[in-house]
Amino acid sequence: MSYLPEVQAWRRVGIALGLVACAVYPVAVLVPIPSRHLTVVLAASFGPAFAFACWALGRILQARRKSVATEIAMLSSVLAGALVTAMIIVQLAVRYSPVPPVDPGLTKFVVHRIWDVDLGLDVAFDVFVGIGTTLFGWCMLKDPRFGQILGGAGILVGTVVILGFNFATFPLPPAEGGLFDPGIVTGLWYLAVVIMMIRWKPEAEGQASA
Repeated sequence: MSYLPEVQAWRRVGIALGLVACAVYPVAVLVPIPSRHLTVVLAASFGPAFAFACWALGRILQARRKSVATEIAMLSSVLAGALVTAMIIVQLAVRYSPVPPVDPGLTKFVVHRIWDVDLGLDVAFDVFVGIGTTLFGWCMLKDPRFGQILGGAGILVGTVVILGFNFATFPLPPAEGGLFDPGIVTGLWYLAVVIMMIRWKPEAEGQASA
């Protein structure tokens, strides 16, 4: 099978942006960043990088077999990227707000209510990530470039870890509800997907097929 240059270009996009998303998430969560501007840039880059990396993944899967499941996975992932960007930007806007508090009690109440909204946005983000991850895993089951193990793991991560955990502890995040943070497992799965894209050599596959 030979692949169009467009598919090979999407592979490069998927690898580059997938690595960006997999790197930005743990850095933003685990590493204290002293610069406000750098914090905003890093936080704002995760959602678009995740969305377009998933879109590239969908185009790669479609090169072998077009399906409705792949289309839904791509769209769900783009919506997830938009939602997480909105959620993170709202968090940072509240944190860095220049408006001085007039009434400390009222300010505390408002911040708590905004945090509730933020938790809702987080779950909405996870709903679309869960759908996208599950369907990407389903589409990988019969794709030799990714395989049944990675595909099955994607289905498990999407349905049980992301959707199941978040619904079980709603409105609290799973880590605060007695479970663990689904983001770690999800990030590792998407990192494995990026590694498989790196290992896939479309030129060599096309020559072997010829």
